[in-house]
Amino acid sequence: MTKDLHTPDNESLIEFPCDFKLKAMGKNCDQFIDIVYEIAVKYAPETPRKNISINNSSGKKFISVNVVIYATCIEQIHGIYGDLKKHPEVLMTL
Repeated sequence: MTKDLHTPDNESLIEFPCDFKLKAMGKNCDQFIDIVYEIAVKYAPETPRKNISINNSSGKKFISVNVVIYATCIEQIHGIYGDLKKHPEVLMTL
């Protein structure tokens, strides 16, 4: 399910520019971290790798990768999430 980030008047619910935390879940492997980071950097090239945080599932089979980007517009966020959702290794985004 995708949450609409606009009001009925098509105004953004997010004030830009801002720090925005995106999250993607997938199978636990080092490549998954790189996949999520590379997609984020495609749209927010100034994002340092130190902005990544990782959480493992209780069984350590899955991983949640969080990346904080400096977002300047809603299209940037839509672009990142669009690419994440199309990638076969990404199981879920928030």
